[in-house]
Amino acid sequence: MKNNATTTNRVFKKLSYLILISLISMSCNSRTNEKKIETMEGVWELSEFYHLANGDTLLIDTTKVQHKIYLDGHVIWNTDPAQDASEWHGYGTYTFQNDTIIEQLISMSKSMKSDINTYIIPIERINNSYKQVNTYTNNDTVYHNIEIFKKIN
Repeated sequence: MKNNATTTNRVFKKLSYLILISLISMSCNSRTNEKKIETMEGVWELSEFYHLANGDTLLIDTTKVQHKIYLDGHVIWNTDPAQDASEWHGYGTYTFQNDTIIEQLISMSKSMKSDINTYIIPIERINNSYKQVNTYTNNDTVYHNIEIFKKIN
């Protein structure tokens, strides 16, 4: 009888160790999967653009061409000229943390020149795309430009 009890004890200990190792392994895997992506490195292409005024959609554009390249702490972006032929592009540095991109532009097109060279852009990441919403006010109207970018490299 003692032999059966010893064998049962060994089996119970081995099962306990296996369960403990499995739980630790699952815990480590879930922590790895929960890690936030802390980089925007790569080439991004605008896939959708929405322009809203006071919550009403004024424009939906899926043909607008715009690219952003994030590399080694630098950002450069360009877009096709606007209908009035104004140029829109910029270059500078960026940081990405807590789902927020901070772009500090040091060179930009004339249409972008202003006293503000730092852009704080909250984003939503979904797989290989992200959405940014730029909000501004003009003559008591609140505008939102919603841009959805897809990673192309």
